[in-house]
Amino acid sequence: MPDSPQDPITHLAAGAAQLHELYTAYVDAGFTPDQAMQIVLTILTAGATGGGQ
Repeated sequence: MPDSPQDPITHLAAGAAQLHELYTAYVDAGFTPDQAMQIVLTILTAGATGGGQ
């Protein structure tokens, strides 16, 4: 059985795409770009520090 081709989308690229979609969703919902970025950063920080628990 031949090796399967490697997925061209890395985990990092997939994460970046998801963050961009999140940011864009907040802007589309009516937040300013600065507010949307702050919300995304807050979510990332809470997730990285376990702040959501």
